[in-house]
Parts: sequence; structure tokens; C-alpha cells
Amino acid sequence: MKNHKLLWVIEMLTINLFLFLAGCTASSPTPISPGENPADISTVAASRTPLTRTPLPPTPIPAVTSTLTSTPTATPMPIDQPAPIEPPITIPAPPDGELTQQVLWLFETNNGCQLPCWWGITPGQTEWSVAEEFFHRFDKDLYEASSTPGLVSYGISIPLPTDIFVTDYTYPSVLVQNGIVERIQADILVGDTYPDSLNHYMLPMLLTTYGEPAEVGLSTFSSDPGGEGPGWLVPFAVVLFYPDQGIAALYGDIGEISGDMVRGCPQARPVSTLKLWSPDKDFTFEELIKSSSAFNKEYLSLQEATGMDVATFYETFKNPDNTTCLETPANLWR
Repeated sequence: MKNHKLLWVIEMLTINLFLFLAGCTASSPTPISPGENPADISTVAASRTPLTRTPLPPTPIPAVTSTLTSTPTATPMPIDQPAPIEPPITIPAPPDGELTQQVLWLFETNNGCQLPCWWGITPGQTEWSVAEEFFHRFDKDLYEASSTPGLVSYGISIPLPTDIFVTDYTYPSVLVQNGIVERIQADILVGDTYPDSLNHYMLPMLLTTYGEPAEVGLSTFSSDPGGEGPGWLVPFAVVLFYPDQGIAALYGDIGEISGDMVRGCPQARPVSTLKLWSPDKDFTFEELIKSSSAFNKEYLSLQEATGMDVATFYETFKNPDNTTCLETPANLWR
């Protein structure tokens, strides 16, 4: 009997404990604020306004703006290719006829080009192989006058009409560097009678065509080179120097010693010697003097020799009707 009661009590305690735990789980007690009376718990709980949580608006997700940028396209590197080979510059042939008449035509027309081009050969541009073929028309046996590595000077013999020129041949020289014509020296040695077609070699025409020279040099003697005294004729040379155009023109005349002055008229005759080179090459007056015997003289500047400046010389001597000559003190010369 006692055992049955004991079992009944244990079962009741177990059931109550189970119900108590279930109640705790189902409803949580209302929390008590500081200062509240636990006895009034039900009243306080009833009077409280339940907290409501205001839902926050959704945070907008910023729109992703994609700016399309062009991706730089890599430019392919050019493949090294050999430059196209240009055909060599040809030289126009003179009209058919006797060689001396072809030469006269070349002197008269310069084969259609202006200095420093000579007879169609342009220093700094024309290949020697092309010029050589052209010269073979007149001279089958060109000769090397001198040579150093990469630099060769050629001499050419060209027949002349003796009714116009003072000799039966002229001997131009051509300096060739690495297969390209670099310099040309040509003589124009006409006699006392020559056609008007050669007037472009006269001083007034050359000044009119090519303008005021950068320098003018003068060379002469105080007495006859043979030792004679005053009253004799002496060489009288005037050089026009155009470094930016590649032209040097030597006008050789016969000067006359009159008292203590030497007088010469460079406009009396055509140019006697031309030196031509590529304007791209630096070529000084000093180098010109050393370049050949034709120019290898003792020069004074025009200002030193005569007191005339280059501008006055140009304005005076470009006039074809000018009769003014140059005078220089004899004591300036040996």
C-alpha cells in the first residue's frame, strides 16, 4: 500500500515538473524594468505599448554603369623591307650630229638644267655609272686622275669646235664618292668670237640668274710675272662663290698696270672655269682654292682689294651695259 502511494506521489511530481517546464517554454516572462514592483507585473505588462520594429526601406543597390572604352588595338610593327630600288637618273642625250656640235649644244643649253647641274649631271645625285656611260659618248678611255678609298677623280677628254673655243679639247674632271658624282670642274675657254647662245656664261647673266654671291675674291699681280715693270699686262682673276648653291665661277681677264693701280674688267669675257658641288656638302672658299690649280691663287676679298662690297659689285656688274672695271692698288700684290 505504501509502495502504491509512493509511486503515485512520484508520478504526480513528474507530471507537475513536466507541465512547469512546458509553461516556461510556451511563454516568456515579461521583463521588469528597474523601479517596477514585481507584484504589479501583470498591470505593468498590460500597460506597456509593445515595441514595434519599423521596417527599414531596402537600401538601393547602386546601379553599375559600365562605360565601354575601346580597347587600344596594338598597331603591328612594320616588317623591315628593303626600300624599292629606284631606276638611276638618266641624262638626256644631245641631238645627233658631229661630236663637236653635240658638245656645243651642251654648252649652249646645259642639257636643260641649271648649275650646279652640268650637262644633266647633278652633284650629290647622279650615279657615276650613269655619268660614265654619258661621257663615253665623247671619250672611250676615261682615266682615274687620283683615288683614295671611296673617292676617285676622273678625267675626261671632250672634243671642241675650234672656231669657237681656243683649244680643240676640254678636260673636265669629276670627283666621285662611293659611286655618286660629288664635284665637277669644267672649263669654258672661248675665243674672241662666240655665239650669243653662250651669253649665259657672261658675268651679268650669271649674276642675274643666281643672285648676289656670298663672297667675291680677287687675285692679280703688281708686275708682270716674268719680271717686267709697270705698263705690262698681268693676270686678273675674280671668283664668285655661292656655297649655298654649290657654285664657284672664275672670271679670268688680263689686267693692266696703270701707275700704282691694277685694272681689270671681269665682265669682258665669259666665265673661264666652273667648280660645282652638292649644296648639301660644306665647301669653303679655302677648300676651293686648294681643290685645283685653276683656283689656286693668292686672293684678297673684294672689299680688301678694291674697297667695294659684294652688294655694290652685284648691283653694278649685273647690268649688261656696265662699263665700270675693278681697280686695286698694285702694292697689295707681289
